[in-house]
Amino acid sequence: MFETLVVKMLALAGIFFPGVNPNAALSQPVIELHEQRIAVSCFVSRPLSDDLANVIESGTEVNLRFVCRLRLSDGTPTSAADTVVTHRIAKNLATDTYEIQVGNRSIVSSQITEYSVFFRLETASLWPIEALNATDRYYVDVSAELEPIYIHATGRTYDLMALWNFKTPRSRSERFTKPTLERRQVPE
Repeated sequence: MFETLVVKMLALAGIFFPGVNPNAALSQPVIELHEQRIAVSCFVSRPLSDDLANVIESGTEVNLRFVCRLRLSDGTPTSAADTVVTHRIAKNLATDTYEIQVGNRSIVSSQITEYSVFFRLETASLWPIEALNATDRYYVDVSAELEPIYIHATGRTYDLMALWNFKTPRSRSERFTKPTLERRQVPE
């Protein structure tokens, strides 16, 4: 409780002493075909530092952005646009619960841990299967970024990526082809 109060006071003053967590990493994305769309699943491992947990505990809204890129096996961008999926978490101080927005879903949770759905990109259907050519090989590159927070009392922003030592967790899937992906069809 005292630590949360200190973080709130530091936030009001525009001062943070971040506990850097350089170990945040992104799992290798799993690629499947879901309802004729290319779907991606992955998660951030070791995402929580004490300071990130304290920022969330203070009731400050935190956004985590997953940027997904479909690439040819040589790294060339495809015609499919890069896709951004944003997750939002905010603690409701009145009810002592966490409100998590994941895509179109809203979840209320009594606790936040490293294994929270907030840190997971779960079967996000991103691109139509038609974006793939039957003969080319592809991979999906995913990165995770914490968005800066705005501190109203000071009129300043604070870059939460400082808590991850300004290192963006990034990972890429195994290479795949359109026929291989069609065999990974998830039952509807």
